[in-house]
Amino acid sequence: MNTKKIRAMAAVSLAFLIIVYVCFYLVNKQAVSFRNKGITTETALYGEISDSIQTQGFAVREETIIDQTYSGVLNYRVANGSKVSQGGLIADIFLQESDAAAQNRIDRIDREIQSLEGLAQPIDYYASTSAAMGEQIFDSLCGILTNIQRSNFSGAAELKENLLLLLSRKQVMAGEESSQDYAQRVTELQAEKNQLSAGAGQAVDTIEAPQAGYFISSTDGFESVVDVNDVKSIMPDELENLLAMEQGGGAQSSVGKICSDFKWYLVCIFDDVSMIKFEGVEEVSLDIPFASTETIPAKVIAKNRDPKTEKTAVVLECSYMDADIATIRNETVQVNVKNYKGVLVNEKALRFCNVEYNETDENGNQVTKVRENVKGVYVVYGGQLEFVQVITVKDVNGYAVCKTELSDSELESMVTRRTVQLYDEIVVGGVDLYDGKIVK
Repeated sequence: MNTKKIRAMAAVSLAFLIIVYVCFYLVNKQAVSFRNKGITTETALYGEISDSIQTQGFAVREETIIDQTYSGVLNYRVANGSKVSQGGLIADIFLQESDAAAQNRIDRIDREIQSLEGLAQPIDYYASTSAAMGEQIFDSLCGILTNIQRSNFSGAAELKENLLLLLSRKQVMAGEESSQDYAQRVTELQAEKNQLSAGAGQAVDTIEAPQAGYFISSTDGFESVVDVNDVKSIMPDELENLLAMEQGGGAQSSVGKICSDFKWYLVCIFDDVSMIKFEGVEEVSLDIPFASTETIPAKVIAKNRDPKTEKTAVVLECSYMDADIATIRNETVQVNVKNYKGVLVNEKALRFCNVEYNETDENGNQVTKVRENVKGVYVVYGGQLEFVQVITVKDVNGYAVCKTELSDSELESMVTRRTVQLYDEIVVGGVDLYDGKIVK
């Protein structure tokens, strides 16, 4: 038999074996699918979940409007939400738009020069700091990633500038860039600044902060509708009127306003059913999705109930402030009343079954008993279904928070050999489920 015939027969045999294997695999898979028909599972994972209520909130702050008339072009010198001191410069007033634009460009040049002056130093300047520079770069990268994960993009942008500066310094130290190049750039920027300063008109007036606090460049007309000193006694009907008010806008002549206190207040309305969640609760957290990416800690300082309407005005005190939060007024808010930690189990998986268990009587004999309506779930274990009892902490947003570490009294109440554990395959959908059913 020649070599070509041998190769041909070998190829045919190999192809036959592959076909047989594929057919066996498909038949076996179909059989497994038939046995598992109607069974849907989810993996039990550990997590933290908040018991939350979504409502409408009205922000109350101690605000002073800067109502100052001026003639010309207003050019702000501080960012919205920035902290200012009493008498601190808030804005310049120029006669022309071009003069204000020139001043803004000069300010940007000053910031760029300040960043580049360090890079323009001779390489010996970095000798004492070279060991720490790698750690600083690493810290900046970690900070950027952390801020992005928390959706704090303004914080990430600030760290980005610092990272770019550190990387440029690293380039200079490695000899890939020259400090003379940066020195030349500083010289060019200084020349541009001198030219702008010579050609642009100077500010004809300035506006200063009447008091210390956070500066907000806009007004909404609600600055004085509620006195901060009276906020703790606000009632539900008063708050409903505030929430129904149309935003009228601020005064045309106003430059902005100053929030003179770190503390501000958010007032919300809840019915009696929602108020059950506030029993014994003194601290909550707030998510205001359309105004801020931050989760804001808050304290419950007042609960004013109207027995006629069965509604309660809850006053929340907050101390966190940034540029976004400083401008909120009538906003949709999610109040996170309490957090729960444990193994999260889909509520669809919960079942109530009658369970047989053995118990030793006073004479030392094993007695079989049945406990009815035991709360538990079916898990896939060793190719079979096993019903395990669960001890739930709280049912929140479609999930039951289950305990894995049980107390002595909870262990005594168990009628199954174990409770649910991390990474269990839990049955969330299926029919004809029973303990010991073969599924694989």
